[in-house]
Amino acid sequence: MKEKHRFSKLQYQYFASYLVILLLVMMVMIFFAYRSFSRFHSQILLNRYQADLHLVQDAQDQLVSTLISIAGQMTNNDITPVRYADDPVKASRFSGKLASYRAVNDTFDEIFIHFSGDDYVYSSTSFFSMDRFVGQALNLEDVSPEELQNALEKTAFLTIWPEKRVQGYAVRSDTGIHSVVSILVPLSYPGGARVGTVMYLVETDQFAKWYESFGLKDADVVFLHQGQIITGQNRSGIPGEALLQAADAGQTALRYGGKQYHILTENGSSRLSCAALVSDEEFAVALSGSVKALVLVSAFAAAVAMLLITRFVQSRMRGIKLVHSMLADHEPTGNELLEIRDGIQRLIDENASMTTRLENMADVQRGEFVRRFLLGTFQDEDAFLQMAEQVSVNVDTRFFAVAIVAKAAESSYELTVDKIDRLFDEHVSGASLIPVSAENHLILLAFANEEGRLRAFLEGKFAGLKACSASMIMGVSGFHRAWTEGQRAYLEAENAFEMRFVKGNTAPIYFEELGENQTLEADYNRQAVDHLRQALRKGDEVRVEKALAEVSQAMHDTRSSLFGFRCMYSEIITAVSAEARQSGVNEEELYDLFRLSRCLSVDELDAMLKQVCRKIVTLQSKTETEEIPKPVRNAYNLIQRRFSEPGLTVASIAEEVGMSDSRLSVDFKRVYQETPLECITHARMHRAQHLLGHTEMPVKDIATECGYYDISAFNRRFKSYTGCTPQQYRQQGTQE
Repeated sequence: MKEKHRFSKLQYQYFASYLVILLLVMMVMIFFAYRSFSRFHSQILLNRYQADLHLVQDAQDQLVSTLISIAGQMTNNDITPVRYADDPVKASRFSGKLASYRAVNDTFDEIFIHFSGDDYVYSSTSFFSMDRFVGQALNLEDVSPEELQNALEKTAFLTIWPEKRVQGYAVRSDTGIHSVVSILVPLSYPGGARVGTVMYLVETDQFAKWYESFGLKDADVVFLHQGQIITGQNRSGIPGEALLQAADAGQTALRYGGKQYHILTENGSSRLSCAALVSDEEFAVALSGSVKALVLVSAFAAAVAMLLITRFVQSRMRGIKLVHSMLADHEPTGNELLEIRDGIQRLIDENASMTTRLENMADVQRGEFVRRFLLGTFQDEDAFLQMAEQVSVNVDTRFFAVAIVAKAAESSYELTVDKIDRLFDEHVSGASLIPVSAENHLILLAFANEEGRLRAFLEGKFAGLKACSASMIMGVSGFHRAWTEGQRAYLEAENAFEMRFVKGNTAPIYFEELGENQTLEADYNRQAVDHLRQALRKGDEVRVEKALAEVSQAMHDTRSSLFGFRCMYSEIITAVSAEARQSGVNEEELYDLFRLSRCLSVDELDAMLKQVCRKIVTLQSKTETEEIPKPVRNAYNLIQRRFSEPGLTVASIAEEVGMSDSRLSVDFKRVYQETPLECITHARMHRAQHLLGHTEMPVKDIATECGYYDISAFNRRFKSYTGCTPQQYRQQGTQE
């Protein structure tokens, strides 16, 4: 009886120890789940703020683009240099034209123009002598008259002054302006001849509206131009210079006044950018409710897990009880011991089989992650981060690179994914993929925080593979930062890999080390792609067909390298994809990146583009007919029918459709992204290009056919539109 009691006590001890171990494991898992949840939730909030900041940056870029466009429209609407001393009447009329521009554009609060060499500055209210204007009329804090006059005389591309207080009678009194940002744009005629400077005053309330509209009203935000703070809002009291220094140093966090802040930055066009500060307190408030919910769910899961563990331990104890019973009652026989051994072996085999299946599944998921990253099929950054976490790839790094690895077919060494993936370490993370259509090839995707570690990792891996097979080759892309640049990185790796016949295979071939004449020959006709994008945006089937023909001709005429050709291919696909998203077309139906990287047939591209563009135009025609106002649609159809009439003007079109000039221009541009005058010019130039390329008509007759009785005016307009004269355009077509 004592022996049986001893074995029973052993059983309970085993049961208790097993249960304690599993409970400890469960607690550790809950702890790490909580930490992962907090980190993931914080990243989502940070991504949301980054997206809001991106919207603010887009609004800023759109503002500057609009002002540059307005300056361009001035040269297209007969606003010519004038000297008040020579013709006061004409100068007065000129100010009236500026007043009409100000009346139909709410982008800016005041407009001034100074023509080079003139002694006067003109505005939408009056005109001033230069010395009076810079010395008295417009007083900007900390701006000297000499600095203002120098800016008006020598603005080369775009000048933006920081936020300033405004006084003086040159500013309209009804605007209520107190603080403005001054934006200066050079005024040029088509062809590049600079004739003056346009100066806009944009009220800082415009920027404050962006903060509130895009969810950043509680954050610190500053706008930057060429490393200088233009304007912004300060909620935390942190000096703007401190934020600027931290952003320039590449920091992602800033501690000030005992609080921790996240630094977000966005770079835009025209040398403009913006930065924002978000405090940890906002994250704590946003996380409080979610954390409480997680605690309740974790407590419930722990209770359920305890019940399941209890049942599991009890079921596992049956075998131990059987062994104890056998040893307590009698000595086990040989057959009984063999049965126990076979049972244990079956459990070992089952566990090994399950482990193998899990490993294979993990390899498939990691390969799928690489494929989707290179194809660019992730819907957004959240989907990208979620899948990366599932496959245990650390993408929270500053750099990534794509490498293509291959070996000769006759080599006996087997190039497999598991041999590559097992070499990642704590500094470099990533995954690899064997393409379906490429034998003896492998695509490697690697992430790291330092360029040096990433380069050392790739070179070390190449050296190890080279020792296994002397024929090993590796082509490496440039080191990229944004996760959206996966397609570009893959094409760079392909281009580097194709240089193996020139560079050899003694070391990895880096894309950045290729000569400019081999890698940067992407000198293709962007105008053809822009025309296709505009035609798709308008849903005009005739213009789409013309644009497709222009794109096809541009690709046939491309003389750049293979990489340049692929860049053009990618640019076209990007334009079509953007319009497809707006029309509801599934992007995954458009192209496959691995097929793209090996396809050089323009005919295949033509067939694919025509099919997709027809889908886009068909979907647009179902909705745009109801959305476009009837007078605007009538104006567009009238231009397409009568663009060749010399007397066709915006005023005559507006009168015929029953609208005012200004209202028609505003509504027409909102719908078709161009003014009526630009639409007329676009139609005439397309007709002229067709006649020059496909007929032998004299240039004078072509000008008349396109609505120009003055051949010199036709030549100037054609050169500003295409970059060459009609004779040069015809000669290029003849040579090709």
